[in-house]
Amino acid sequence: MVDINFTLVIQFINFFVLVAILAKFAYKPILKVLEDRKNKIASDLSSAEEARLSAEKLKADYEAQLQKAHAEAQAIVDKAVKQADKEAQAQLDAIRSQIAREKEIAQAEIANEREAAIREMRNEVVTLSMAVAEKLLKKNMDTDMNQKLVAECLKQFDGQHPAGKKS
Repeated sequence: MVDINFTLVIQFINFFVLVAILAKFAYKPILKVLEDRKNKIASDLSSAEEARLSAEKLKADYEAQLQKAHAEAQAIVDKAVKQADKEAQAQLDAIRSQIAREKEIAQAEIANEREAAIREMRNEVVTLSMAVAEKLLKKNMDTDMNQKLVAECLKQFDGQHPAGKKS
């Protein structure tokens, strides 16, 4: 059994006095520290939540700006491609028109040279015809003589103009 003696009673009294003193002086400050800590943790949690929301908003803003920058960059690239196509087409058109002008000039030069060659040939034919006629008029010849004279003139004409020879 439990033996109650004076020491045990004193220990109980000491214990209750100690609990009373601790309750009076230590329990309230400890509760206050715990309450302060609880409030600080709650404050930190709300601050962290606000920071998270702010970070999410910043991320959304950043993504929107990034998307906008990407769209602007694509628009710039598209504009540059269109401009390059337009310039290339303009250069092609200029080259085509220059080629057409040069072709017309070349055709005109060819036509002029052909006409000049025809005029020169006519002049030479007229000159030769006149020379033949002069020779024929100077000599009163028979048909054989006339044929020899024409053959001689033709040989002379072919000798002067090798490109004009008959095949």
